[in-house]
Amino acid sequence: MIRTLVHLALAVPPFVLGLAWQRQALGVDPQKTLILESGIWTFNLLLLVLVLPPAARWAGWPQLLRYRRAIGLWVFAYATAHFTFFLSFYLGWDVARLAEEIAERPYVLLGFAAWLVLMLLATTSTRRAIRWLGRNWKRLHTGVYFALAFASVHYLLMIRSEWAWPVSYAVIALMLLLLRLRRVTRPQS
Repeated sequence: MIRTLVHLALAVPPFVLGLAWQRQALGVDPQKTLILESGIWTFNLLLLVLVLPPAARWAGWPQLLRYRRAIGLWVFAYATAHFTFFLSFYLGWDVARLAEEIAERPYVLLGFAAWLVLMLLATTSTRRAIRWLGRNWKRLHTGVYFALAFASVHYLLMIRSEWAWPVSYAVIALMLLLLRLRRVTRPQS
């Protein structure tokens, strides 16, 4: 029941964006709005996935971790929507131009790298892949921190004004990365 509610809640933003698109209520540049909003929601959910373990430990509520994979798959869905909107609206599905953009614009390269990491994590999130990878699955899925770093720099490089949000996201990402690094390097007792 709770898992269904989690999925329904995570489906609300694209539903609202779809309605706004249909009603032509996304502002003067609706295509740019879709690209930005899907990127922001990707980042929000990516942060949520990484906040869940420390929050579960702090609250003494390990049941929170049951929903981490579902949220992680939604992260990939939002990232794929973001990438698809970019390909469609900015590049007109011109793959050669995508290669040029990746080579010329570091923020596109980092966004694409983050998407590739998320794709790898999503495709290895099945029960079968978890069994097949065994203990290596957990190691592989620490790659989510690379996706977070890539996404943070992607957002920072993309913005030309109004730095408050990208800097805020980057600070939160840095805190999560440092928290993870501290946990990994702490001597086991």
